[in-house]
Amino acid sequence: MARTEALARVEQMYINGFPDAATATVEDLRAAYDALLLQFALPDGVEPVERVVAGVPVRYVTAVGARTDKVLVWFHGGGYVLGSAKGFQELGHTLSRAAGVTVALPDYRRAPEDKFPAAVDDGVAVLAELIATHGAGNVAVGGDSAGGGLTLAALTAVRDRGTELPTAAVFISPLLDFTASGASVDVYDGKDIAVSRGSIGNLREAYLQGHDPRDPLASPVFADLHGLPPALFLVGSGEVLLDDSNRAAFAITEAGGTASVSTYDDMVHVWPLFSSILPEGIEAADEIGAFLQKLLVV
Repeated sequence: MARTEALARVEQMYINGFPDAATATVEDLRAAYDALLLQFALPDGVEPVERVVAGVPVRYVTAVGARTDKVLVWFHGGGYVLGSAKGFQELGHTLSRAAGVTVALPDYRRAPEDKFPAAVDDGVAVLAELIATHGAGNVAVGGDSAGGGLTLAALTAVRDRGTELPTAAVFISPLLDFTASGASVDVYDGKDIAVSRGSIGNLREAYLQGHDPRDPLASPVFADLHGLPPALFLVGSGEVLLDDSNRAAFAITEAGGTASVSTYDDMVHVWPLFSSILPEGIEAADEIGAFLQKLLVV
């Protein structure tokens, strides 16, 4: 399938994959999102394993030949409202294959049933326990969209506890600012088919339920980002959330850390979810894999 055909197909999946948000229930939207992603099956012979870590259900996905003593903790997207570990298992497999490590997908608590900071509390608990179990040098962490925001928030919270941090962090199209103050919000609002100023506002209402959106654990672009592990941000060039990545990477480097942003031309929000049909998804996963292999010493 040609690049333009594949991208057009993915765009239509985003546009047609959800019921009308004005009339659908949260459960309807969750089911639609999982169905959209579960159409991409895992390879034969790859069987996820369910465990509980720090009281949180976690789905482990290991590609053929990948190591089980090196772990990438991956927080799924969905605006803290949608998404599930099962729905994101194919992305987990894509990253496991690329990095050669096991991917652990936590089913952290979601809003509106469990408002902020429930997701952060779960993320911190899982990350801390897996670091204690495997050793910081054998653990990396990452997330996409809201899962990227959860990743950055959890990293700052674990750091402030004074405990060891994972060896690397990866972010795909992260949602890091519930105030929607990045310049790219206005530039691409109405052009980005997946995220808009309005959708950020809806998610903010569901997740924060009146809490200050500038709280660094809710919008970690406002956090003190010193002392974090090397970070890689991947984002589409026309995304509403483009400046979330650029501002966070700048803040990390200004604080003495290491961070880089890879911008992929014209890619939709979290395009590696569609690696089965989109070549740029594989390209991004391979970039992540190379980054992690250097730091995890796979």
